[in-house]
Amino acid sequence: MKILYLSIAVCCVSFMLSLVGGCAKEKAQEIEELLPEEVTYNYSSTAKYNLNVVYFLPADVEERKNSHYRLSQILLNGQAFYRNHMKEYGFGDKTFNMLVDQENDRVKIIYIQGKYPTANYPYEGGGAKVLEEVDEYFDANPDEKSSDHTLILLPVVDHDNPDVPYYGLGRYCLALDYTEMDIKYFGEDSKKGNDATKYIGGLLHELGHGLNLPHNKEKVSEANLSTKGTSLMGSGNYTYGKTPTFLTEASCAILNNCQVISDFENSFYTTASLTISNMLASYENGKLKISGTYNTNKDVNYVGFYCDPATDNADYDAVSWASPVKGDNGFEISMPISEFHQKGNTPYVLRLLFCHINGEISKYSYAFTFQNDEPIIEFGDKNNFDRTNWKVIDFSSEEDKELASYVLDGDANTFWHSRWSQDATSYPHYLTIDMGDIQDVSGFSFLQRDGMRKVKDIEILVSNDNIQWESMGNFQLKEINTLYHINLSNETKFRYFKIIMNSAFDGQQFAALAEIMCF
Repeated sequence: MKILYLSIAVCCVSFMLSLVGGCAKEKAQEIEELLPEEVTYNYSSTAKYNLNVVYFLPADVEERKNSHYRLSQILLNGQAFYRNHMKEYGFGDKTFNMLVDQENDRVKIIYIQGKYPTANYPYEGGGAKVLEEVDEYFDANPDEKSSDHTLILLPVVDHDNPDVPYYGLGRYCLALDYTEMDIKYFGEDSKKGNDATKYIGGLLHELGHGLNLPHNKEKVSEANLSTKGTSLMGSGNYTYGKTPTFLTEASCAILNNCQVISDFENSFYTTASLTISNMLASYENGKLKISGTYNTNKDVNYVGFYCDPATDNADYDAVSWASPVKGDNGFEISMPISEFHQKGNTPYVLRLLFCHINGEISKYSYAFTFQNDEPIIEFGDKNNFDRTNWKVIDFSSEEDKELASYVLDGDANTFWHSRWSQDATSYPHYLTIDMGDIQDVSGFSFLQRDGMRKVKDIEILVSNDNIQWESMGNFQLKEINTLYHINLSNETKFRYFKIIMNSAFDGQQFAALAEIMCF
């Protein structure tokens, strides 16, 4: 499924070319009955937290016929799909919880009337507007909100030419609905059958994002298995209900700790911090082997390993593995390179996703490269210095809420950004850091922002007094959000260092960095 994930940074080109392109109908249209007949449903759930299902009707959409029944069948079908794969990997009889009238097979769907016509909620930017109105509804009706996870469906008149939000936004996800979107068409060799696969598979893919899942792709060996086939969080919108489609073990490891699936009894999504104590990486006997230990303030039960070709800015082709943690806060995995779809001479990003039992996910990224069909390991242990007393003492500019100090906060999800909202600054940009004491430094580690504005060319200057500066040379970072190491030609003593940034990979005037470290 092609989508925008989290802050709408990632765009699904091929899928949205097939979705986006039409304009909203200006004339109010009667396309389905808003609510079923006057029937009282008895919704219940044994779970504390349940998926919120919202049907958002723009002001020019007056009615929706049979949407409650159709969508209930779609969601119950998806619930069973998720359950089957959770059980397969040993996570138990679990799936996303919903409020359901079991006797009538109806899912609780909250119908919310939008303030504006369809044209006011376009694909680009419309999601935030929808969320604002949905949040207003929940603020006014707090008893209607059953969890932090919400699926929002928007009706379209012409599903071949829609222009509505269709992506994940944090723990919200948005998808479209049309009159004939129905599981009864699954398997049909017809346009209705193909559309059912495309849009129902798409709905469940977007729901995956709303339940904390990133993209990933099936392994080579899984692609032709009757029990596997295509990963739902890869291209499953083209196969769901038609040919074998599945959830990967790495996806199920994340779902296992999701608020609307887990049996965890304490507070979900409270801040978790995790540091990797050590990590070893090697290539032996046709396998990429990773092992290490970590420290954390919130228990972890699984680690996901996502191997993503760094040939684009998307992660749909990331092949994944998952492994339970060991009793000593250890982790290890052995990944046969025969399972990788792309080898040759391909740069890669390895993402480690540590799954905390409270639903939080701690992420670390590393770079490696295939050369002549074999992985060249470009990461491993570095004895990075403690940065507790480090300070950013000077910078060229910063953006509100994207502060220079964030390069030292240990959080890969925060970043410094040069000023852009007004009086935008241009290259060169710089940051000056005081380590507090003179250190013997062998090199630097940089983590690019996960998204746009990656820095390309830099110069590193060092000083013991913040007055006289010596250049350590010019270097080029990598255009991927992985921890990248730069080794100095000689171990050097200094207290202060200045990173001068001279260009960006995208050729624009803006700069961003997530973390800077020394070893």
